Amino acid sequence: MKIVVIFTYLLISGIAFSQNSYYFSNPLPTEEKKVPSVDKKWFGEYQDEATSLRYEFTADGVTIVSSQVSSVSKKMVRESSKYTVKDDFIFGVVKNDSLPCVLEKGYYFFGIRNHDAVIFENSTTQLTRINDREYMLNYEENGKFVPSKLVFSRGKLTISEFDYSPDQRPFDFVESQSESKVDAQNIVVLSPSTLEFDQLNSRFFKQKSSFSLITE
Repeated sequence: MKIVVIFTYLLISGIAFSQNSYYFSNPLPTEEKKVPSVDKKWFGEYQDEATSLRYEFTADGVTIVSSQVSSVSKKMVRESSKYTVKDDFIFGVVKNDSLPCVLEKGYYFFGIRNHDAVIFENSTTQLTRINDREYMLNYEENGKFVPSKLVFSRGKLTISEFDYSPDQRPFDFVESQSESKVDAQNIVVLSPSTLEFDQLNSRFFKQKSSFSLITE
C-alpha cells in the first residue's frame, strides 16, 4: 500500500511541477510577412518615461537605446590626458564627442547611451507586419521563435508580450504542434494557421510597456 501511495504522490507531484514552455516554428503571423522596418510614418524614437528605455525605428530597422550611468574620478581626469572637463561636459569618454556630467563626491558622473540593434540586415530576430499599425518582433531561440507585439498609434507605441500560464495548456486549439521534454520542462512548438493566429493575437498578448514619440 505504501508503494502505491508513494507512486501516486510522485505522479501528482510530477504533474504539478511540470511546466510548459511555448515557442513557434516560424515568425508570426507568417514568414511571408517579414519586413525590414516599420512603415515610414512610424519612424522616430519612442521613450518609456519610467525607465528611459527607447526604441528607435528607421529605414535600417529597429534599435533599442538604453542609458548607463558611469563615472570617472576627479583625480583621474586631472592626471590623465585622455579626459577633459569643460563647462559641465566631459571629453574623452565617447570618441569625437562630449557628454554632460555632474561632479559629486570627487567623481564626474555621466550617462552613456547603448545602442543594441534588434532588426538589421541578416538579423536572427524577425520583424513581421500584421497591418499598417501592428507588427511582431519574433525573437529567435535555438531555431524557434518567441513573439512580442508592437502597436503604433498617434505618437504612442505599446509593446505586448506573449503571455500564458506555464502550468496550463491554453493552446490546444492549435492543430499543428510538437512536444519534447527537457528536464522538467515541456517544450511545445506551435505552427498556427491564419485563423489560429487570429485567436493567439487577440487573446495571448499582454501589454507590458508604453512609449511616447520624442518630438524634440
